[in-house]
Amino acid sequence: MTYRLYIGSNNRTGKVEDKKAIGIIAKQFEGFTVLPMGLGYWQGKQEATLQVEIETADKKKLIGTVKTLLKALKQDAIGVLAIGKMDFVGV
Repeated sequence: MTYRLYIGSNNRTGKVEDKKAIGIIAKQFEGFTVLPMGLGYWQGKQEATLQVEIETADKKKLIGTVKTLLKALKQDAIGVLAIGKMDFVGV
């Protein structure tokens, strides 16, 4: 299953900690895609948002990683969108 994470700005600094987020994700998953920064809204406030797509059959591992991100990045919530199964051609 492919999941897209929507990671907002640090609640204290107002900045997206993309390098920290990528480091945490890279410790858990060998492959993922980081999409260009988006503009999101949380509780009526505009903020920069990092989007990351991860293909995994291990939802428990994904949710564990999201919980680690929540704590490390000082987030109230991280959006997790289940997209569907990805096929890899040529592998």
